[in-house]
Amino acid sequence: MQALGWRSNTKYLALQDDISSVAYWYQTLPFNKFPTLPTYEFLEII
Repeated sequence: MQALGWRSNTKYLALQDDISSVAYWYQTLPFNKFPTLPTYEFLEII
């Protein structure tokens, strides 16, 4: 997400607002177990 404002000369203004989002998933049906997540050594930092 990006907070954009509006300048008077029809250009966008990048704002510095703090924005957050959350999603919840409630599942009552049976499901397969999730695979094990890789350790941090195998994750790529970009």
